[in-house]
Amino acid sequence: MSAEKERQIRKARRVELRCTIGFSSGEIEGDATVTNISTAGCRAESDINMAEGLDVQVLLHLPDQSPPVRVERASVRWVSGHAFGLSFILFFPSERARLCTFIEKIK
Repeated sequence: MSAEKERQIRKARRVELRCTIGFSSGEIEGDATVTNISTAGCRAESDINMAEGLDVQVLLHLPDQSPPVRVERASVRWVSGHAFGLSFILFFPSERARLCTFIEKIK
């Protein structure tokens, strides 16, 4: 998919950010470095091999935020080498609100 087409189908504006996430599912567990994020998902890089369609739980370790923001369910939408895209599918309203507030402050 072209970068232009990818931008057209995004639901939320992404912002540049470097932070870490922890992810786990029944099949895989590991850490990754986020390179950009939105309220709907993020782009991350990891030494762990990810697979498109894999659903994971995510802990977002945002700068100056404690505890981490918990995403109950995220799905791997694409994989390219060590990079992958996550779509945030399910989180508690309070956790989504924390992420929204954080992103608004760094825009």
